[in-house]
Amino acid sequence: MNTRWRRRNYFIKRDLQGRYIFSFFLFVTLGSILFALIFSTLTSGTLTMTYENYKLQIGKTPVILLREFISAHWIFLITGGVLVTVLSMFLTHRFAGPVFRFEKTLQSIIDGKLDFAVRLRKKDEAKEIAELFNRLIETLNRDISSLKNEVAILEKLLDEMVQQDTTITENEWFRKIRSSVEDIKTVLKRYST
Repeated sequence: MNTRWRRRNYFIKRDLQGRYIFSFFLFVTLGSILFALIFSTLTSGTLTMTYENYKLQIGKTPVILLREFISAHWIFLITGGVLVTVLSMFLTHRFAGPVFRFEKTLQSIIDGKLDFAVRLRKKDEAKEIAELFNRLIETLNRDISSLKNEVAILEKLLDEMVQQDTTITENEWFRKIRSSVEDIKTVLKRYST
């Protein structure tokens, strides 16, 4: 049976997503208010007549239209506000998820865990940054493996020196140790500290 993955956690980074959801909502609200102000300014010198409940009303166009719009379309205003909030939650998911993943990745690197790759969902943003993280992890893995190999060579040479193997002269030991130290220095030169 084909089981589809379903999102269980809609708020990955509550503070980040909350700020952006509020910003989107505020942007739409302020845009609507700005539109109403511009419309009111453009129609401020006109009169409008309305007929409601057998009453004829005459008044300035902006006031009457705003009152009629709010009384007739209040359900759409509330629905629109909720829709903007829900849509912005899903839109913020596309970058809040990667930010959360990058934080976890950095913490894993700090903890010395380098046996993973950063994978993002198909519609997530910041795939280029994820690729850079993967290259960083590969480079660190390669360099640490190289250093471990050189340390193993040095340990082997030191063990041979302790056992006083007569097949290798002291000059050969020192040359091999020097070569291994130079290889370690080459790896370490890539990192500035």
